[in-house]
Amino acid sequence: MTTLLLIDCQKDFHPGGSLAVPNADSDAERITQFIHQNATSIHRIVATMDSHHPLHIAHPSFWSDGQGNLPEPFTVISMEDVVEGRWIPREDVKPSARESLLIEDDILGSGIPSELYSIDETGNRQLNMKQWCIEYTRRLEAKGKFSLMIWPEHCLVGTEGQTVVRSICDAMMEWSRKTGGSVEWVNKGQNLLTENYSALCAEVPVTKGTSFDYELLESLKTSDKLIMCGQALSHCVQYTVRDIADHWPNEEMGKLVVLKDCASTIPGFEDASDKFLSDMVSVGVNVETTETLTL
Repeated sequence: MTTLLLIDCQKDFHPGGSLAVPNADSDAERITQFIHQNATSIHRIVATMDSHHPLHIAHPSFWSDGQGNLPEPFTVISMEDVVEGRWIPREDVKPSARESLLIEDDILGSGIPSELYSIDETGNRQLNMKQWCIEYTRRLEAKGKFSLMIWPEHCLVGTEGQTVVRSICDAMMEWSRKTGGSVEWVNKGQNLLTENYSALCAEVPVTKGTSFDYELLESLKTSDKLIMCGQALSHCVQYTVRDIADHWPNEEMGKLVVLKDCASTIPGFEDASDKFLSDMVSVGVNVETTETLTL
């Protein structure tokens, strides 16, 4: 079975979107053509969707300085910044009425600071948002991947920018009608208090829903060939593929394919993309283009 995993092929990551990736339109054209040309050879399409709310920990409106100014997009907020009060999180962030918790202690694991919660006047336990942001940035930095980056608001649930690029969407719908298959959708990023670059796991898992998605992984493992592409190569493509490769049987790495001409890099992160592709080649993942890959 050949599976095509399309990672965040959404309008906000394409020219005209709020977090546009240069050359993403050209990538979309190649993805569209690839689906059309190989429709009967693609047995399964899985599409991930970045899905955020405005008050997300990596969005400007979650934060302010002492004068009420919001951070500019691409501001890096370190643990020290939070401790020193250079950037202050909103204390009124809350889950929706259908959610009971933003954080589940058993998922967060050991080492939860005693200051993380306080008791309000009604006796209910309340999350101390500053303490959480200190803990979050500490855990991020301890992993050694990156610090908290503030992004422009993007892929807000229900907005035009969250939708899949029209040409790719049309190609997927045509594939469905032609083959009898249905696209499988994977949403990520709706928890307000953690980031979800990878489609399989949040950077800091805080609930069962943000923990590693072994069910998705095991379903992908049924593929004889798993082809991956989307936006952006430097971020969501990279970390999704890394999570898959890290949990893939070593003797079956040849089943994994990254289409490097169907994914582009956010400016300033070119070295990260180059290292990612180099790392994947070194462990046996195939890095191909739509011209070199045959199905």
